[in-house]
Amino acid sequence: MSEQYSKADIQVIAEGLIEELRECEDGTDITTCQLLSSSGYDLDEFDCRDFFHIHDALFKAARANHITLDMSAHKNKVEGLPYNLDFVVRNKKAQIKCPHCGSKDTARYLYGYPLFDERMQKKLESGKWVLGGCCINTVEIDGKPVNTMPKRKCNRCKKDFGRAPVLLAPKKELAEDYRGIVTSICFSVGGFFGGYTNITIRKNKTGAVVKVEHSMNDGTVLEPCQITSKKWESIVNRLYSELYLHEWKKRFVNPGVLDGTQWELNLKLTNGRKRSYYGSNDYQPYWDELLKIFREFAKL
Repeated sequence: MSEQYSKADIQVIAEGLIEELRECEDGTDITTCQLLSSSGYDLDEFDCRDFFHIHDALFKAARANHITLDMSAHKNKVEGLPYNLDFVVRNKKAQIKCPHCGSKDTARYLYGYPLFDERMQKKLESGKWVLGGCCINTVEIDGKPVNTMPKRKCNRCKKDFGRAPVLLAPKKELAEDYRGIVTSICFSVGGFFGGYTNITIRKNKTGAVVKVEHSMNDGTVLEPCQITSKKWESIVNRLYSELYLHEWKKRFVNPGVLDGTQWELNLKLTNGRKRSYYGSNDYQPYWDELLKIFREFAKL
């Protein structure tokens, strides 16, 4: 790694390129260097070692964001340096849905003073980017400033989303990150005829305890299981960072259907606070992603 770019710098560059990969057409053929160049980087600023590290960090970050960078065309071939070899972008699973209407036609907010060029003009015209102005609101959490501005705008319903999961006190004198104050999560889903499955995940000193109950038949209650702190943090982070739980509305009801399926998601926070979400034959746009979290513990 060069003296100019640290490991942290390389990671920031790779994470920024992920947003470019999200905005590519599925099936785009590109190289790491081409991606850097199209993202506005001057390739002369990097040396050979930097390119290697950026390439590796990019592929790791892509996997973490459900993006496949397919380099199979080069398998078992000696053709050149990896960062100059093309890969095919498969990003359908990485498309971000609006938590309000479910549309994947969303734009990324850009803040600050923009440098208008041909690339920016194309992004704005295509609905990939939207300008957010130069004023950025922040709050302090644990002594660090946290940006509270929305990250994206839905091109269909025109609503903003993607704000940091911040809970503000009524007088805005205190700000807390939801991910640090959740103490238990209870998910219930089912119906009158099929019974309900209740999954409760309660935080403890070593992680969290998971309890599963089935109300049908013999009312089976599975033996509680312990999960690690890392697993607990992963679940809470997915709810707030990937599913935008703090931006959901509270009720999803289809009055035209009787019986059917009902569901509840109840969270307990520190200091006796609660957050509840309810649905009856209607579902949040991130419903499938929500079920995936709890299917690890029970058949739903």
